[in-house]
Amino acid sequence: MKRRAGASPVKPAEPATGANGTPYSAAFDDAYHSTNDALGRARHVFLGGNDLPTRWRGRDAFVIVETGFGLGLNFLATWAAWRDDPQRPARLHFVSVEKSPFRAQDLRQMLEPMLVQPGMTELAPLVQKLCDVWPPPVAGWHRLEPASGVILSVGFGDFFDLMPALRAGADACYLDGFTPAKNPDLWTPAVFKTLGRLARDGATLATPVATEPVQRDLIAAGFQVTQRDGYGCGQGMLAGVYAPPYRMRRYDPAAMPAPCSREAIVVGAGMAGAAMVRRLVARGWRVRLFERAQAPGTAASGNPAGVFHPQLSVDDNVLSRLTRAGFLYALSQWRTLPGGLPGHTDGLLQVAMDDNEARALRQLLAAHAYPQTYAKWVDVAQASTLAGETLAHGGIWYPEGGWLAPAMLCRAELVAAGPLLDARYGVSVERLERCDGHDGRWAALDETGRVLAEADAVIVTAADLSQKLLAPYLAPEFLPVKRVRGQLTFLPPGTLTNLRIPVCGDGYVAPSPPGGTGPITGATYGFDDPVEAVRATDHQANLRRLAALLPAHADMLGDAGLASEHAAAELGGRTAFRSMVPDRLPMAGQLPDMAALNAHRQRLAGGHLRDLPRLDGLYASFAFGSRGLVFASLCAELIASQIEGEPWPIGSDLADAIDPARYLMHWLRKG
Repeated sequence: MKRRAGASPVKPAEPATGANGTPYSAAFDDAYHSTNDALGRARHVFLGGNDLPTRWRGRDAFVIVETGFGLGLNFLATWAAWRDDPQRPARLHFVSVEKSPFRAQDLRQMLEPMLVQPGMTELAPLVQKLCDVWPPPVAGWHRLEPASGVILSVGFGDFFDLMPALRAGADACYLDGFTPAKNPDLWTPAVFKTLGRLARDGATLATPVATEPVQRDLIAAGFQVTQRDGYGCGQGMLAGVYAPPYRMRRYDPAAMPAPCSREAIVVGAGMAGAAMVRRLVARGWRVRLFERAQAPGTAASGNPAGVFHPQLSVDDNVLSRLTRAGFLYALSQWRTLPGGLPGHTDGLLQVAMDDNEARALRQLLAAHAYPQTYAKWVDVAQASTLAGETLAHGGIWYPEGGWLAPAMLCRAELVAAGPLLDARYGVSVERLERCDGHDGRWAALDETGRVLAEADAVIVTAADLSQKLLAPYLAPEFLPVKRVRGQLTFLPPGTLTNLRIPVCGDGYVAPSPPGGTGPITGATYGFDDPVEAVRATDHQANLRRLAALLPAHADMLGDAGLASEHAAAELGGRTAFRSMVPDRLPMAGQLPDMAALNAHRQRLAGGHLRDLPRLDGLYASFAFGSRGLVFASLCAELIASQIEGEPWPIGSDLADAIDPARYLMHWLRKG
């Protein structure tokens, strides 16, 4: 197999205890913590060493970065302190990495016996909530919200695969992990320098390790640390503050934004806009939503069913890592919707189209060692049983994949936004302008030049129409959006009645959605095809792909059956236009400031996306192609995090890949 370019497969930790019942790691031959008042130690070393909760009081948000999650005891102790503090910040961000994470059931198995220890009972409800949202052990960052206002960003994988690309501004650092003798890689100058790049000026740090090399190397990284009494007889610890004697980094971490009215404008009420509204409202923003149609989710988001699953690849490329993060984050968000999901997440099957593809898919899964709760190989007999239909080949089973009704999802997310949302339908935003003065606000105007609303931030989520709205601020050649025509075919009611789940390959078919219609299959990809009407020839193309997916129905779906000229002309269907760019990745993030850039173009030509000046308050989220269900929530969370100066939900490698300034940066690098 080709060497993978992405993160290495994650090897989960196995539950084990020492002779005295201490939680134990066989991989590191070390205890996770002592059985003697482990909670008291966490509070003394990490909360006390960082002067918490005193330091977070009066803040809107507070960010803690930790070097080793383990069993999560430091996180649980911090969460409990935040919960019990009436002067707590509205949002507590806790960012940690773990090379060998436990599976959810194993984490519960390890934590629950500890709750009978003195002082630990109060953590029981927090342990329950943490285990309920704990993700599968797959590589990358996972954004979890076990309680309102508590955001845990946990990275599964090696520290140096994850932390150097983290975009966050740390207010406090927990330097923890197995001892230097057992895990020397986590106690090196490179680790401390990485923390120094994340620490805001004045950020604090604490660690239970008080050796001279650790103290020396922390000071060299900019942390002014001193020894203190540790927890327990004869133990020491280090604590201090990030205060380098001179500038030690090229980029400063994101600062908390200046106070503002926390008002936003979102343009477009499809999947991107609805998800954007929800993530802003979750942070207390008031949102004005403008949609030119008379209801949400009426364009590409208006299809009666859309399937969703991650994209896998041998080299774990950008698309694979991005869809993995988006898929898992979307599931976590959808499950909190009031009223339940408008669809099903009980499985999706990606079948091989021939023997060679089947062999390649099996090798791919073997190389990545994904947990079976995420993706697993099923042979042709298993695949046929899962699908309820006779298939020709096996494939990849995604136990949490499935299908949703996108328009119903949009409505559910907007309903969940509550009174902080002011949605206006049948209203077209034709222009965006900076407001007069120096407050950085933006105005949305209609075709007559009338101001519809003003706000601190504008997020354009209007699919291919985004290019026109953003053209005054970024030329269309740097937003090379294409409209791609897609036609779905609605099979007659009573067709494929045994089909249990969506089946994908070259095209897809989903079971009958609510409302009495038959199964849905498609969809075509028509570049430079402006025709809105449903065409019989496209129905025939969809049916030919479906016959290859479900060969047992080849006669019914063939030219003598539904694909005949007359029968195809009688079928129902829907045409919608996807927006996409040449690299088929989304556009999501803050727009560049071209006026500021032009003054420094020569200097920026050899730079990085992070060097580009940005327009305060202008963001975009669009060009999802056919992956809106997978991308919408993650892109919305990324933008909301950028607006608030919070830790990003993905690393800068993935954020750069979907940055709306990336085509501009390519042009600059070419001179």
